[in-house]
Amino acid sequence: MRKSLIIPILGLVILGISTFVFLNKNEKTGNKDIALPSSLFNTADFYDMKTLNQKELDDVYIVNFFASWCKPCLAEHPLLMELQSKGMQIIGINFRDDEDNFIQWINEHGNPFFHIIRDDGSIAYEMGLIGVPETFFIEKSKIQKKSTRAFIL
Repeated sequence: MRKSLIIPILGLVILGISTFVFLNKNEKTGNKDIALPSSLFNTADFYDMKTLNQKELDDVYIVNFFASWCKPCLAEHPLLMELQSKGMQIIGINFRDDEDNFIQWINEHGNPFFHIIRDDGSIAYEMGLIGVPETFFIEKSKIQKKSTRAFIL
């Protein structure tokens, strides 16, 4: 019986260490001077159908990938609302979501985004998305930092 417990426990320990190393490595990796994909600026806003104009953006802003089915996205949403209330520009990219669920989620929880794009995965792929939520901190149109975890975790 002891041998049957050792292998699963060892497997969980290895998985936990691997996940910790991967997430920390990814968060600490410098993403300086990585330009944003042009598709981010060529895709129309869900509500007003306008495309992003880089001249309208502040020097520092956030790109946040989220989905209505993502529990960590809901957990970090109040922080996004707070950042928006303090003047931070946030581009929201709704990742592979059902349109009705997306609309209901925004209506229920609020809209911190000044521009929302619905993405089938192409923008996510271009930006190297690992999963949602994922947040990119942008300065002067270059990715400065990428966070693969919810802000509050």
